[in-house]
Amino acid sequence: MRAGWVTWLIMGLCVVITLATWFGSNVLTDALRWSTHDIASGQWWRMITPVFLHFNAFNSLFAHILFNCLWWLMLGGLIESQEGSLRLILLFLLSALCGNIVGGYFYSSYYGGLSGVCFALIGYVWLRGFDMPEYRAVVQPPLFYACIIYMLAGFVQLIPGMADWVHAAGLATGLLIALPFHLAARHWLPERE
Repeated sequence: MRAGWVTWLIMGLCVVITLATWFGSNVLTDALRWSTHDIASGQWWRMITPVFLHFNAFNSLFAHILFNCLWWLMLGGLIESQEGSLRLILLFLLSALCGNIVGGYFYSSYYGGLSGVCFALIGYVWLRGFDMPEYRAVVQPPLFYACIIYMLAGFVQLIPGMADWVHAAGLATGLLIALPFHLAARHWLPERE
């Protein structure tokens, strides 16, 4: 697997913006966070930019950005190498948009990170893995179920401070985007043994 330009660009933006906002602690954060009022006033970028904001998580400045970038590099790089840059761009934009709309509804404006998008990629790669052995080797059922358990642990506050609804929206978005491809592959591809 070799990550392409989209994978590196998104990861680079996450790192640069996280450092520029100093982990969400300065005034630049306010220009990038979700704000329904500001979006309605024409600041449309706020529908996407919360995914580039990363905060001090688990009492470690770098844990949030590090884990999100590792997931993004592994899964985004895989998707881009197998299905092309356009597919990854569409997955990124749709999952960021869906996750941020849900995040804006449940959390007002103070949330951020690429993890909703990463959950979308996990769902996408897991479902596509039934038809693509390259994907099945990366997101096997135990890993997928561990991610579900992690997400549910956030919902019941075993892991507090996570944007659980953004993760759920991302996962659902990834599964929904993968579904037509999965169904088409089941219909058109010969049976694999």
